[in-house]
Amino acid sequence: MDFLKITPEKENEDGFKEIARILFDQYAIQRNDQLYRLIEIEFYWNSPKHVDDTTYRRKHIDPKSGEWFFHYSGVDIALRNEMTGGFGGILIRGLYNLNENTDQKERIIKGPMVCAMKLFSGFDAFNESIKTKIIKHQNPSKKIDVRRRKNIGKNGEINNAKSFNYAFSINPKK
Repeated sequence: MDFLKITPEKENEDGFKEIARILFDQYAIQRNDQLYRLIEIEFYWNSPKHVDDTTYRRKHIDPKSGEWFFHYSGVDIALRNEMTGGFGGILIRGLYNLNENTDQKERIIKGPMVCAMKLFSGFDAFNESIKTKIIKHQNPSKKIDVRRRKNIGKNGEINNAKSFNYAFSINPKK
């Protein structure tokens, strides 16, 4: 997971797009026997050299890079750089169900909370552990669309964070 390491020279749109490309093309999320391709993600990153007050502070848990991080807006793939003091996450906003037996209308899953529920709900609380993980999986490369992050609140006004083009998506059907 070296590609998840955010260094000062990668604290920008190009650095995040590079990580998005790897996640979109080379990985999938496995939940039991289902595979999901990431199709929409947003980056949140805060460090001494890249201040972004929209990034959730680690109050109750301090995840390491690559761990799941649940918060009030959904679920992230956590990001961390101990050397720079940087932390953040990759918010999962959209998934594509790779199971070909799934009805085409139900293959696209949109919204950060819906994605979190789809990936992590329905496990037996008494007899199972959550079995959701990111695995290597080759996907066809698609054009990445870049835009501003959605639903950035008042914290986005600080340090002009609402203008960051850190949202990346692909159209799995094109």
